[in-house]
Amino acid sequence: MAKQNYKKSGSKNSNVEKNFYNPYAFVPLSEKVYLLSKEELKDLEQVHDVPFKDGISGKIVVDFEAITPICVKSSQEKNTNVEGRYFIPGTSLKGMIRSVFEIITLSNFRNGIANSRLSMRDLRSDDYVLKAPKKTQKSGLLIQLNNEFYILPCDSKALKYSDIEKQTMTKDLKYCKSISEKYKKIPSVFEQGGKYSMWFFSGFMNNKEHEFLFDIPMSFNSEDLIPLQEDEYQDFRFIHEIENKNASWTYWKKKIKNYSSVDAIKSDSYGGIAPCFFREFTKAGKQCVKDLGFAFLYRQPYPKKMHDFLPSSHTEGGVDLPQSVFGYVKGEKALKGRVQFGNAFIDNAKIEAEEAFVLGSPKPSFYPFYVEQKGEGKLETYFSKTAKLSGYKRYIVHQKCENGVKVPDKNKRVVSIFRPLSAGTKFSETIYFHNLKDYELGALLAAITFCNKYEKCYHSLGYAKPFGYGKLKVRGVKVDSDSNESDETLYGRYVSKMCERLKLNDEQALLNLFGNLFLWARGNYESRLDGIRYPDMQKKEFNAIKNKKYSIKDFSPKKK
Repeated sequence: MAKQNYKKSGSKNSNVEKNFYNPYAFVPLSEKVYLLSKEELKDLEQVHDVPFKDGISGKIVVDFEAITPICVKSSQEKNTNVEGRYFIPGTSLKGMIRSVFEIITLSNFRNGIANSRLSMRDLRSDDYVLKAPKKTQKSGLLIQLNNEFYILPCDSKALKYSDIEKQTMTKDLKYCKSISEKYKKIPSVFEQGGKYSMWFFSGFMNNKEHEFLFDIPMSFNSEDLIPLQEDEYQDFRFIHEIENKNASWTYWKKKIKNYSSVDAIKSDSYGGIAPCFFREFTKAGKQCVKDLGFAFLYRQPYPKKMHDFLPSSHTEGGVDLPQSVFGYVKGEKALKGRVQFGNAFIDNAKIEAEEAFVLGSPKPSFYPFYVEQKGEGKLETYFSKTAKLSGYKRYIVHQKCENGVKVPDKNKRVVSIFRPLSAGTKFSETIYFHNLKDYELGALLAAITFCNKYEKCYHSLGYAKPFGYGKLKVRGVKVDSDSNESDETLYGRYVSKMCERLKLNDEQALLNLFGNLFLWARGNYESRLDGIRYPDMQKKEFNAIKNKKYSIKDFSPKKK
């Protein structure tokens, strides 16, 4: 990719100011997916009780070397250890190998992601309808009644901070950093002239000038309540508890009481309900809550869920090879895996000095990266009819790890602190396998060795991978089994099985379906002055990426 020059404009916060690689990239989803046939599924029913005629059992010993310092934390800043003897947990190594296995076996991506509904709050987007002149959100009171949630519509009005402080005889409400601080100054519910009202406070914003006052209806009954049904409630919880941990919901979740009747709410002086804004829609012939939030411009759920953005070949519910080999739990159905990863103990471990980094969690809601972009001068979003997910996320391999940040003691809560094991740390991992088909064992070996490209490729494991830590090199692989087939033969069986099932001509045609995997694992990229880093939130680079219609391709390295 040619270097891009980002020119500064009037505001220092309006541009992506420097050129860099993003710490992660994607292996695109293939239109071809390997799902087990009816015959293969039938074989799985007794796979742990009846050996296959050609089943193979044994163990694989893999020798690893850490090319950069590595840390798999157990508690605080320390690596996992037992009485000072350090080891790499088998579960961590299993996850590392399985992530490669899923890609090279063209697994069903649907099996690996939850069918969640993401949300957005983007005032620049025309798709964010809550900002439109004809706003559809209403004010209401969130009520829990006999373990079910409802919203009672009510009237509200916006009041400036100066008016609120004059009315309540308080000061500096505007500068409170959280809603809990605001409600310590002013109780949420108050009674005046026989009527009850409720203050609606939201979080701190520099330019915010007002809050809301809700009027609580005095004569309402259960027929006035609009139900929040299970699907919409689960979407709400995901958006406010997982996608974005909403401070207001955290506060109100503890305050909301589960009442047995409307009269119980009234007799409690409305102390166990929460103010919110919401939209409604018709579902199954009756009015229901569509979505809600704890700000006037709250996070708006997308109309489609994650599985809706998958290619059609990934929407079937069949069992794939990762599930067959590693096991799965799907509702009431479950299958025990046929591979077990042991803990890899390290002798003569050396500990590096303490490192500190500000670590973030990339959010799938950032559509310029997580939605596959076509590069036609516009961005595909989760509203786009043709939107598809970018694929399997992989942290790109660094040439070397980055130095940590120096942080004053008073700010240490904003950083993650750890002490890695030194580069050059070596350990051996033993993987036990039971009753595998030859092509399954060949696929497992291919995942460990990056399809026999391990001399040029690296695995990534543990803490601070976006900063280059945990870069692992496979130094040797030894198979000890009850089969006489060589590693090369087993690999060939995997290739043949995949090509036969997916109607591919040869090995190269198979590798072409996930070639980006090797690119990101090599760490052999063109150089850039600013190296590898996340977009800077303080400089509003995430906003600039959207404004300039850049995509993940503009921040991904390419092979020399």
